[in-house]
Amino acid sequence: MTRQAQHPKNNRKLYLFLIVSLVFGSGIDATIASDTQPVRHIFDLAFTDSSPLNLPSDVAIAPDGRIYIVDGGNSRIVMYKSNGDFIGTLGSKGAGVGQFDMPLGITVDKKGRVYVADTGNYRVQIFDHTGMFVKQIPIRDKDLKIRPVDIATSPSMDTLYVTGNNNHKVMLYNRQGHQIGQWGKKGNNPSEFRYPATITVGRDGAVYVVDVLNSRVQIFEVNGKLRTTVGRWGVLPGELFRPKGVALDKNENIYITDSYMDVIEVFDNKTNFLHILSNNKQANKFVSPVGMAIDSNNRIYITEMLENKVSVYSLE
Repeated sequence: MTRQAQHPKNNRKLYLFLIVSLVFGSGIDATIASDTQPVRHIFDLAFTDSSPLNLPSDVAIAPDGRIYIVDGGNSRIVMYKSNGDFIGTLGSKGAGVGQFDMPLGITVDKKGRVYVADTGNYRVQIFDHTGMFVKQIPIRDKDLKIRPVDIATSPSMDTLYVTGNNNHKVMLYNRQGHQIGQWGKKGNNPSEFRYPATITVGRDGAVYVVDVLNSRVQIFEVNGKLRTTVGRWGVLPGELFRPKGVALDKNENIYITDSYMDVIEVFDNKTNFLHILSNNKQANKFVSPVGMAIDSNNRIYITEMLENKVSVYSLE
């Protein structure tokens, strides 16, 4: 069994603000008997060799199958083998090189480089596939320090996309760490955001951004032009109440966690609602699901923040 979630003692107010602003909380009963697709549970990741996960928020899978989990409450990254065996941890609490302060998002590129949204330190840190520190990118919007929530890389790995918690924008950086553009502003119109969260990139370079308080996922072309929107506010299948995570499978179907309804909704690559992930013909209930990843073996990794674990299922 996993332990009950405990907020970190240091910077408690900031961490609570981030959780509330992203609305990670658990919601109402969303058991639905129709419009569901069964998935098969494989294993859960909840413990290291010495301590449990504490408020994990995101997960990423490396090309070699290695699993990286953002263990935000412990200000570290936890690594596992593809079979779930514990490997080790990366980082500790602090503001130094290779240290973290309440990290939230993570991604791994095709070369195995690891990018971490070091939220409390207002930066993104980059590590190579061995865990060695490569560089850090301070996240700024003019003179304002920005708390990064998540990051994603373009297919060519020459552009880094970062979502900002306190400026409600997507910021673009080149390989050298220089900002080369930004999209959006606070609002609920098309191409605007209210607390953008998880971000991912499709094979064609399209950028998928979870727009939390606007209850939608916005999809952008490479040039920042809005392509389309997935979901709308509501509590019925095909609607979203508090989306947090987004991931794409090998067919570029779109998976979205709803951290209030405690379900994962699936849309096809044309944004039509397909189903809700289920077990025994009922909607699978997760405990505040947030970040997700889907690997090349069609496994889905679901971060259950308030359950302090990442649950792994087969989609086949």
